[in-house]
Amino acid sequence: MTIRRTGDGSSTLYSERYGQTFHSLHGAVSESRHVFLTGSGVAGRLAAGQPSRVLEIGFGTGLNCWLTADAALAGGAELELISLEQAVLPAAVLRGLEFGSVLQQPQLLEEYLAFRESLPEVVPAGRFSVKLGPQVQLALLVGEATSQELPTDWADAVYHDAFSPDANAELWTEEFLRQLQRALVPAGTLVTYSVKGEVRRRLQQLGFVVRKQPGPEGGKREMLVARRQ
Repeated sequence: MTIRRTGDGSSTLYSERYGQTFHSLHGAVSESRHVFLTGSGVAGRLAAGQPSRVLEIGFGTGLNCWLTADAALAGGAELELISLEQAVLPAAVLRGLEFGSVLQQPQLLEEYLAFRESLPEVVPAGRFSVKLGPQVQLALLVGEATSQELPTDWADAVYHDAFSPDANAELWTEEFLRQLQRALVPAGTLVTYSVKGEVRRRLQQLGFVVRKQPGPEGGKREMLVARRQ
């Protein structure tokens, strides 16, 4: 993997395996904040001090996690985050992205990096938990996402941040999206950067109320918000 600088000055990684970057080249941090934190309503919940639960598909570089945890500490809110990841990146790779510079509480990232360094270089399949700061609990579910046992009626929001449907098709099937629907609380929200027609139709067939919203300024034109009825 190689580091790429994005339009807002933050960094991302390019995956040779998938032929895609982990974040938008228009701006990694701006995409994460706009699509996932704001689009899901989690930013507003945390700013109001509301306890929140987030299920993330694709931990990747951890950027969504750091920004959400940072918002939780700023708002004095409790946060539980479950994140699915097939291959956990080494601490040295994450340090090279310098995400601590965009956080109000950079010790959150350092706490995770210390935790990552305590694990084997290749993290085996399983569940690994770490506390970040006084209010944030992160559980990493490592292995094939489609094989994970997800909680039911648990998440206030789902961040669907896997690689694109063309590159990572198994994470966009109706069967997998149904698992994410079950994981959400009633009226919970799934957000994703993908507005592909087949994704919208599958979510609608499952009973989600689906709408497009403007994407981040200077980035992708649209994003998708789907609310469980």
